[in-house]
Amino acid sequence: MRAAEADKARLLHMLDAIEQLEANPACASEKALDEDAMLRFGTVKLIEIIGEAANMLTKEVRTSHPEVPWNLIIGMRHRLVHDYFRIDTSVVAEVVGIHIPRTQG
Repeated sequence: MRAAEADKARLLHMLDAIEQLEANPACASEKALDEDAMLRFGTVKLIEIIGEAANMLTKEVRTSHPEVPWNLIIGMRHRLVHDYFRIDTSVVAEVVGIHIPRTQG
């Protein structure tokens, strides 16, 4: 797959994951995440997908959008994958509720 096509596919994966998180308000609730293991695992997986796709984007795409905190997005993915035994649901809920929502135009 050419770089431009791969970038487009990854951006679409990111948007799909964001839409799934936005469609379920419980993903932004620390209490709900603490009480429902499958909700927590699904929410974390969607954030991981966003981070992995961001990590795989070409340098050109990331540098052409400096307003996006790429390093934070990728870093969150790394923390969720490698420190899975210390996931803080308050941070996950904050990411979903505050940092992920797309701005309304």
